[in-house]
Parts: sequence; structure tokens; C-alpha cells
Amino acid sequence: MSDGMKAMTVWRVWVRDHLAASALLAGLVATQVATVVGYWLPGIGLPQLDWNRTNGAIFTPGTSASVQFLSGGIFHYIDGLVFAIIFAAGVYPWIPGRATALGNLAKAMLMGTGLALISVLFMIPRVYYPQYHPGFFSLHLGWKLVLAVFVWHWVWGLNLGLIFNPAPPAGSLQESDSPLLAQEAGSHT
Repeated sequence: MSDGMKAMTVWRVWVRDHLAASALLAGLVATQVATVVGYWLPGIGLPQLDWNRTNGAIFTPGTSASVQFLSGGIFHYIDGLVFAIIFAAGVYPWIPGRATALGNLAKAMLMGTGLALISVLFMIPRVYYPQYHPGFFSLHLGWKLVLAVFVWHWVWGLNLGLIFNPAPPAGSLQESDSPLLAQEAGSHT
């Protein structure tokens, strides 16, 4: 087995053994990468998503753009961490499927898709931009905005799933399917 595969197995066992810490790390990285991609979206013809300022306008209305960016950014990153913990503790265990790297990624992408749906069905039309009458699925703001929201959340989900990628539970049949995982788990007991 290659060194890369061994490193991935060691990582997955660490994640399994440190669920809260790995969820926080995954949430921080996923939120940072998605936030940067949100600023880069005009490069592929989609509108820029600036969740920092959008949240800041809600949490600190009437303040300067700098204060809104900072306060909104704090809330935005806290949201990313909280949703990662919700995923790890409350969503991930309930989504059926094996704890494979691909299965874990699919679960995280499902979480990202769910958050995108909440965003276009509720947050944008009811919280962020009700004054623009976004309509159902926020489509009155244009299909490109809706696509951008999904791309943003899929980037978040992708990074969440790449980092929060736990190995199967120790001693499970799934783990015994992988000799390297069984060997790694045996060395931790």
C-alpha cells in the first residue's frame, strides 16, 4: 500500500477517534475555502457571494461596511463551525451508508445540498433579501444566483467531507474489510 493510502488511513482513524475536534477543523477549513470561492465566483460567470457582509447587514445594521464585514464574518465562521458539528453529531450518523471515503464525502455533499436548499428557500427570500421579492427558490434573483448558492455550499460540503472522513467504527465488519484499517485499529488498543 502506498504512503499516501497509509496516511489517509491514519487520518481517518484519527478522525474516528476525535470526532468533535475533526468536525471543528473540517468546519473551519470548509468555511474558509467556500468563502474564498464565493469571492471568486465572478471568474466563472456567477455572482459573487459575500456572506460576511450579508450576515453583517443583518447582525449589525446601520454600521460601517468594515464593521459589517467583521461582525458578519465572525457570525459566518461560527455558522460554518456549528453546521459542521451538527453534521458530525446529528446528521452524519443518521445518513445510511458505509463509512468509506466516498460514502463520507457523499454524506457531506448531502449536508451541503441541504444547506443550499435552506438558503434559497428560506434565508435569501425571508431573511437576507425580502425587499427584492426573490420568489420561490429565490429564482426572481436569477438562476445564476441560485447556482452560485449551490456551488458555494457544494464546495463547503466537499471540503467538509474530505476532512471529516472517519474510518468505520473499531471492530466493525466494515473495518475488517480493510486489512490496513484493522491493523491501525489494533495498534490503538
